[in-house]
Amino acid sequence: MSTKEPLLEKNSEYIQFILDSQQNILILTNGKELKKANRAMLEFLGYESIERFRQSHECICDFFIEEEGYLYKEKKGVLWIDALIHDKEHTPSRVKIKSAQGSVHLFQVDINEKRLDENLYSITLTDITEIEQYKKELKEQIFNIQEKQQILIQNSKMASMGEMIANIAHQWRQPLNSLSALHTVLLMDYKDNGVLTQEDIASFKEESAQYIHKMSTTIDDFRNFFSPTKEKEWFVVTDAICESIKFVQDSFNSSGVKLINLTKNKKTQIYSYRNELMQVIMILLNNSRDAIISKEVEESRVVVNFSQEAEGLKITVEDNGGGIPEDIIDRVFEPYFTTKFKGDGTGVGLYMSKMIVEDSIGGKLKLENYKDGVLASLTHLHPCR
Repeated sequence: MSTKEPLLEKNSEYIQFILDSQQNILILTNGKELKKANRAMLEFLGYESIERFRQSHECICDFFIEEEGYLYKEKKGVLWIDALIHDKEHTPSRVKIKSAQGSVHLFQVDINEKRLDENLYSITLTDITEIEQYKKELKEQIFNIQEKQQILIQNSKMASMGEMIANIAHQWRQPLNSLSALHTVLLMDYKDNGVLTQEDIASFKEESAQYIHKMSTTIDDFRNFFSPTKEKEWFVVTDAICESIKFVQDSFNSSGVKLINLTKNKKTQIYSYRNELMQVIMILLNNSRDAIISKEVEESRVVVNFSQEAEGLKITVEDNGGGIPEDIIDRVFEPYFTTKFKGDGTGVGLYMSKMIVEDSIGGKLKLENYKDGVLASLTHLHPCR
């Protein structure tokens, strides 16, 4: 054997052994002609040996499936391997190849070496079909989860809207009753006297204007809440708590549940989403109220408190509604899980609250049985995040 004999002709069996011990390695010359290949790749293509392959084909690129976004046999007249070497930025490094059994596999193409003396190229084809299929399935699962999450968010918004409408009804009931009473008194004065004095009309106008103004203010408050800014802002935490309490106060009064606010006169500020924090507080307050009503607790109370601790700001809502059974307390943050009677709750309020606190506000939300009720703790709130 001549000492000038090409490298591939020397130690052919040893080279084949090396190739067969690796995964899908090919050796080409002139960037096209297949000179060596491991048996796994040849069998994938349906050939027993390199000789059989070369009887029908010259280039592995004959098996490339031309599809947008993948490597072609030629790109604008440039051979695939030259395009990969000289125009990596605009040349896909993935190729689809159909097996002898008819299945299409996706491969990552890597050029490992070029020997200038013999113009040899070492190519690795890494089968990434299963990986890409897994990524596709994972992407679909994430999409489905996000879609379900959007449904949960929408359900939560609808539930919140229902709560808000109920709160508006509570806040409007008193001024409407007062307006009705004013109207009745005015009508009785007219029936008794046959006339209405200027003083009667002025008094009616002034008092009715006050009630109408209160109703208008209520609508403005609720409209502002449902048109929240998407930007973070600096606000006083206790102001947000007091605003939340104002929204639900009338529903507590009409239910006979005492709502105690211990957060006043504290001016600590936080840089966060004001309305989202208010939404969480109202959900916690409404849950405590509903628990107390369902169990007909005497001398019922809900206490809201605020403190500053080493771990951050802390807001608590404590009730005496009898607590949550220990066998289900770990499930209260699951979507659609509710301890209320069927039809009384959607089971998304606490789930959404936990999402808001942990994903948007950056804190932690915990519920635990405490004394004769439940203690909801919103912790690790930092003034600036």
